[in-house]
Formats: sequence, structure tokens, C-alpha cells
Amino acid sequence: MAEQHFENKPELSAAANAAMSPVNIQPGYLFYGDKAIEFRSNKGGYIIIPWEKIDYVSLEIIMKFYYRGLIIKTTEGQSFEFIGGKPKKALAILEQHLQPEQLRRRLGVLERRKQKKS
Repeated sequence: MAEQHFENKPELSAAANAAMSPVNIQPGYLFYGDKAIEFRSNKGGYIIIPWEKIDYVSLEIIMKFYYRGLIIKTTEGQSFEFIGGKPKKALAILEQHLQPEQLRRRLGVLERRKQKKS
């Protein structure tokens, strides 16, 4: 998202995978900073999503206690899925930078299947 050098002081960093597509999973690190969320790929490359460009963040919570990852939807219509990244610990940082309506809970796989059967 950013074309230039971006000064972002990390508040939390964690190993994560970026699901760029079902067949293109990029291992790397997520940095939750004071100005943005950054993903740095182990293979080179990065994604920087400034807080003001985030439309909402959907946290995947399984069985109400296991936080699998997060999906970030930007105001520009882009969607980024990260698996891992310590989303439970990151929640406090997300709450500092985003409004309550920007934080959503995505049901886990089993809960989504149960809803489909109903």
C-alpha cells in the first residue's frame, strides 16, 4: 500500500502467514505499530496498512477462546488475510487505534458449518 519509507514504531510483532491466495501463502512477520499494521515477508516484500485506511478488522475466533488470525478490509476495497500474528494480544492495540464498530468477530469453521446446516 505504501510506495515510500514509512516510520512505524512497532508495539507488537509476531510471526504470521499472509494468505495472498489459496495457493500463495507468504510466511513473515506482522508488526502492529503506532501508525500502521505492517507485514514483512520472509521472501522479501511488505504490506503497510495505515490505521486510517482500515475499514474494519475481522478476527477469526474459534470456540470463543482460540484466535486464529485476522482479515483486514481497507477503505480502498482491498482485503488481506493473516493467519497467526498473535491476534488475541493484538486486540488491545487494535482497540486503541480503531473504533468499536471497526472490530468484528468472524466465526470459526465449525460455527460457520453449523450455521449453514440451520
